[in-house]
Amino acid sequence: MSKMRILMPAVAAAVLVLAACGGKGGLPAASTLPAALQPYTGPQALADFTWGQAYLAESQYLGPATFGSLSVNVLVRMRDERGLLAYAQAASDPASPVYRHFLTPQEIGARFGASQSDYNAVANYFAAHGMGVGGWPQREALVVSGTQAQFEAAFGTKFGFYRRAGQTFVAPVQAPHFSQPLPVTSVTHLVAATIARSYLIRASNTSFAGYSPAQIANGFDYSGAWSAGFDGTGIDIGIIGTGPISSADVPEYGKLFKAREATVTLVPASPQPASTPNGNTGTGSVDPHPNGLATPPPVTDTCSGGTSEAPSATCNPEDGEAQLDTEQAASLAPGASVLFYLAFNTLDCSYIGAPSTCVGAQGLAIADDEIQQAIADDTADAISLSYGGGESNTIGGGYLNSNGTGIGPTEFASLAAEGIAVFVSSGDTGAESCQDPNTGAPLAQPCVSYPASDPSVVGVGGVNAPMDNTGKLLGDITAWADQTTGGGDGSFANNVGSGGGVSGVFTAPAWQAKNVPGVTMREVPDLALMADPATGPALLMNANFKDAGIGPSGGTSAAAPEAAAMWALVLDACKASPSCATASGPHPYRLGNPDPLIYAIYGQAYAGTTGGPSAFTPGLPYAQVFYDVLYGNNAALPPNPTPSSTPIAGCCLAGPGYDEVTGLGVPFAGHLIQGITGTKAP
Repeated sequence: MSKMRILMPAVAAAVLVLAACGGKGGLPAASTLPAALQPYTGPQALADFTWGQAYLAESQYLGPATFGSLSVNVLVRMRDERGLLAYAQAASDPASPVYRHFLTPQEIGARFGASQSDYNAVANYFAAHGMGVGGWPQREALVVSGTQAQFEAAFGTKFGFYRRAGQTFVAPVQAPHFSQPLPVTSVTHLVAATIARSYLIRASNTSFAGYSPAQIANGFDYSGAWSAGFDGTGIDIGIIGTGPISSADVPEYGKLFKAREATVTLVPASPQPASTPNGNTGTGSVDPHPNGLATPPPVTDTCSGGTSEAPSATCNPEDGEAQLDTEQAASLAPGASVLFYLAFNTLDCSYIGAPSTCVGAQGLAIADDEIQQAIADDTADAISLSYGGGESNTIGGGYLNSNGTGIGPTEFASLAAEGIAVFVSSGDTGAESCQDPNTGAPLAQPCVSYPASDPSVVGVGGVNAPMDNTGKLLGDITAWADQTTGGGDGSFANNVGSGGGVSGVFTAPAWQAKNVPGVTMREVPDLALMADPATGPALLMNANFKDAGIGPSGGTSAAAPEAAAMWALVLDACKASPSCATASGPHPYRLGNPDPLIYAIYGQAYAGTTGGPSAFTPGLPYAQVFYDVLYGNNAALPPNPTPSSTPIAGCCLAGPGYDEVTGLGVPFAGHLIQGITGTKAP
């Protein structure tokens, strides 16, 4: 039985916060707005798509906007969106007749994606307005880029400046619409706010320098897998980049710790042309249209005038989140190849104060382009993603619909349908991932992070793991939250703990409902690894610059790439086993979404479930694969706490079996290999 407890003082606090927010930060009443701000009243067929209107409704209008250029993702009406979501689940289900019948991006486009005629019709509409358009062979989304004037003409609206949660951004001042009916279901980033947050925490405890790769490898049995010959050789790990990285950091990280490191390759986002290798089913007539996506500029030393998401001509600082992801993946799966996906769009300068200094947008701001590229490449076997936002925030922004559809679920279902395992940070604000629209601080109410709650991904929570210099555990592994950590910067948003709770959108997938008694809605996380910055990994930055430095880090941003690296070792073992490497297509060693398999291991012990003779039989029992975390919770103290402060909105307690702080528990690599593939590793 899952263990969810709502602390009564937290509920009261949530009510007070919501009441205090009422009437603040929203748009003025329509009757008081200038004519340009009046709602659209024309034919509904021209405006029948989501575009972030709910997010905008809680934002403050500041006035007319002037900006250089913008890029958005346009989700074209798919022939069978729900069919794709269902197929993604079935292809990873050992009891399904299509288990491990994985698809190529071209097959996804042909079976579930937009028709070629619809895809081209939408692309040609924007191209006729002089805008750059690019697409991918899976025929789901188009990236559309252009100037302010082109966007205003194409969407029939003016743009204004808005403020929400401390962020100023541009967005439409009238409901956007087309001049002709188009098969478009949603447009993301038209409300040009960055809704998702990265989940990196820089520890403030200077007496701790962070664990080395050897300590982590020994503590969580990566080294046991290595000794059996499974180091990730032949496996590709994808990182969805939140910003740029320095090519010098990973090699220097290895030299510093005398550790072997995987190679890291930059993969820019670039729409795929139709060609013989992809069966001539690429984007067809979309390809001739320029799209703005280009190779990212090199990183610079720490500087001012630009950021890792919005670089200037002279300032493009490396992103600590992205460095943590690559260093963890490369050091824990040293035989693998790490593919660092980073989108850079020269035609997106919507949120730069001085457009003349803008060279484009990159990373977190346009991460959908990176995910679409990963789907189109079909090369990464496991992917790590270390960002997210509260479910209601992502619904408001148009990334996720309240019925579980949208560009987010479509993208992650596509990856699962290709057999790609995706590991997503569950968040660093405990049970409170939704933001107050005025302050940006977590709302004191239960809210899980998306995309960690998506049924096509593995949500990865965090633990505190005390180890000695060799990686030997010095005590219990406990849930990461206020009661264990002295890290972070002391603020409520950056010092809470492992994200977890119950989804308000997704029903429990069959693999969770069957194996965790009493679960009806999707619960997160699914598993947990090291995340507490008080017992977190060392992070090296700016290795080739004068201000190079190394220090402790943490957050579930560390746990997600740790999990992806561990799964790469599992896939390496599967690749070496003829009885395991039986999937259809060019990647016979892929196992799809890991959740059905790891929950089956758990269910055998806790729910008495079995897969039957034709389904999956675990190679080891649950107690030998996972460390069941028994202590801790993800309750949080309020901002600026006093000795008498009461934790707010903590929902979840660790304890025997599945819980909404650490999931199934902490896996150990060598035994996870045997539990999944049957291959013994010491």
